[in-house]
Amino acid sequence: HRDPFRSAPVHPFIDLPRVAPTIPGTVNMENPLSDEAPSSQTMSRAGQPVEAVPRSPIFDVLSLPFIPCNFTVVNPREVVATIYCGTVTNILENPGCVYSPCCGKEERRVTTAVQTVDLPNAKVVDANGSPVMVSAVLNYQVVSPIKAMFDVQNYRVYAETNVQAVVKKVVGSHTYNELKSETDTINAALKAQAQEKVTPAGIEIVALQLNELNYAPEIAASMLKKQAAGAMLEARTLIVAGAVQIATDAITQLETSSQISLTQEDKVKIVTNLLTVTCGVEETTPVISVN
Repeated sequence: HRDPFRSAPVHPFIDLPRVAPTIPGTVNMENPLSDEAPSSQTMSRAGQPVEAVPRSPIFDVLSLPFIPCNFTVVNPREVVATIYCGTVTNILENPGCVYSPCCGKEERRVTTAVQTVDLPNAKVVDANGSPVMVSAVLNYQVVSPIKAMFDVQNYRVYAETNVQAVVKKVVGSHTYNELKSETDTINAALKAQAQEKVTPAGIEIVALQLNELNYAPEIAASMLKKQAAGAMLEARTLIVAGAVQIATDAITQLETSSQISLTQEDKVKIVTNLLTVTCGVEETTPVISVN
């Protein structure tokens, strides 16, 4: 007789060791620690793109009694994927009404229109350690509906969560003054980093920019005082520079355009009076000396 696992004849009285056939894609149970690499059939298919396959005719037969329900409406700027028993059978992109048996059918819809999201206020610590309240406006569009429907569980939540994290990261790496003055640079950095995060979901960032930027309530009063003090210091510096220029010009004109000779003491008095009048906060009262 012939062994079903061998091509050579086997003697009926000699028992030779039999070797089990090797089926591609299975594990050798006699030697599970073998160094042989698994075949391509055992590799994970998680990273492979989703492709539509033909629908089984059995669904058409089962759906005949429900003819009014066997249609799928595709709206403008919308993509619909029909799924039968876990298998994608069709990707509908053209607007209209398409025949699609209802038995065993599941539909997933994605809009390709530009969507706008107002990201809520979030408290972030800037590069100087000051807490600020920041919000942003996100405009995005789905450019790969297959990825948006099947590669992530919810592409809207995926986009908003990742973009919110990018906003916190970028704001935290800059100071409050930089965020206020370098608006274009900050928005460009936000868009570039956010695009890297949402690409796996088939999303394209159209625009991303900061909407509101203020100090947190607990330090807002102190920071306003600081800003007021800086503005007052800048204003005082300008006033003093102008007062010195006025006093210098007055003495120069008195000496050159008149026959009055001024002593050093007279010059000091003139400069003192002019600086007092010009730099004073309150209105000055003149005092006449009778000596």
